[in-house]
Amino acid sequence: MLNPYYVTGFTEGEGSFYVSVSPRKLEQVEWEIRPTFSLSQNKENRGILYQVKDFFGCGSVRPSRKDDTYRFEVRSLKEINDKILPHFRKFPLVSPGKKRDFEALCNVVEIMLQKRHLGKEGLEEILQILLKSRPDSKRIYNMKKLRELMNV
Repeated sequence: MLNPYYVTGFTEGEGSFYVSVSPRKLEQVEWEIRPTFSLSQNKENRGILYQVKDFFGCGSVRPSRKDDTYRFEVRSLKEINDKILPHFRKFPLVSPGKKRDFEALCNVVEIMLQKRHLGKEGLEEILQILLKSRPDSKRIYNMKKLRELMNV
């Protein structure tokens, strides 16, 4: 079993917390909000990702389509809320950027658990969180464009 402090440290270097927003006709809205926790490793070191999967008891490991790496990903809202968030609250991140991304993910998960993401106001709130969490990110252009497309 992996040491929980190791998992947090490993995430500091090789992990990410992010929320994707993509056009997709779903029940009440035309946009899919997908919170994700992921870790990456090269093919040679992919074994550690399976250990992390066992540690959390959720997620999946898959090869990346872009390069010769592998990813451990958790995309289930329930698993992120029940397993990922509690771990990083108990064994907190240190670096400002990862902490900011983690807090943004926490806020989006809360909105989704309350099902507010299904309405225009909740969607706008999520976009504000994402814009504030990474003001220097290249995705800001995409987020602004997304707001225009969504009319929010």
